[in-house]
Amino acid sequence: MPPKKSKQANEEKLKVGRQAKLEKEAVAESDTALNNLQSNFRESKAYAIQLKQQLTEQVQICTDLQNNLNTSHELINTLHNEILSLKSKNSDINHQLRMERQRHKRATSKHGSMASQILLLKKADAISSARLSKGLRDSADTITNLLKINEDLRTELSQSGTTWSSRMEASTEAAKSKLISSDTRLKKAQKEITKLQKGFHRATQVKEHAVETAKAKVIRQKSVHHLSHKGIFKEETRNLVRLLSQSGCSANRINDIISAVLNTVGITMVGSISRRSVARIIREGYFAAQIQLGHEMKMAESMTVSADGTGHRSINYNS
Repeated sequence: MPPKKSKQANEEKLKVGRQAKLEKEAVAESDTALNNLQSNFRESKAYAIQLKQQLTEQVQICTDLQNNLNTSHELINTLHNEILSLKSKNSDINHQLRMERQRHKRATSKHGSMASQILLLKKADAISSARLSKGLRDSADTITNLLKINEDLRTELSQSGTTWSSRMEASTEAAKSKLISSDTRLKKAQKEITKLQKGFHRATQVKEHAVETAKAKVIRQKSVHHLSHKGIFKEETRNLVRLLSQSGCSANRINDIISAVLNTVGITMVGSISRRSVARIIREGYFAAQIQLGHEMKMAESMTVSADGTGHRSINYNS
């Protein structure tokens, strides 16, 4: 029989070891939860960086659209300058046409004076009249050619005016359509930017709420210990009861000891263990040990059973 002092010292060492083991398990669980929270935070940070990159791309698209809009304005200004130059050319052509009409009038007046002179010359001399008649025919041909040239110029002028007006209308309509489309794309891009910004803010709030919820859940889980699950004592609880019983703890005091230890470390115990439950747990452990021993004996290839004993007054004592 060992002395009582050494037995008490062993019990104290066992208690200290159990407390250290429980503290190590709690620290390991808290480290695991902290690692999970850190991984979730890194994922959230990566998603925020991705949203920032998308926002940068959308801003670049808006810049490109603004540049296209400026190019469209420059094209409109160029077309306006071309219209002004065409108007100046049209005024020059009209001026030339008026000058040609005036020359035609002068030629017509000259023709009348020439006809009167021809009549006088016919009376004066027949030869002179023949020559003058020939000159008249030549002048008539010249006038006809001038009239044809005048008509061709008029036709060409009208065609050029129609062509330039149609081209200007087409270019103006194209510029307007491009401007409208660029404005529409710019508005869509601005809406997308606003939507992305709102989504980024919502995602940040959701992540913060999820982190706070996870922290609160971990704290709640660590601050409460359930002895049983669905009415059945957990395996950890059974092992603790057997350990306390092997250490010499009374079955009536096991529930109070577990509750006191958990309250010391700030954990609330849910449930209780009665003296009858302690006896059943110990009996179940004994039966499980016997079953395990029988199974190992059955699965062993060979087994040796030996014993040592002595006799005293015809009575055998096995060691």
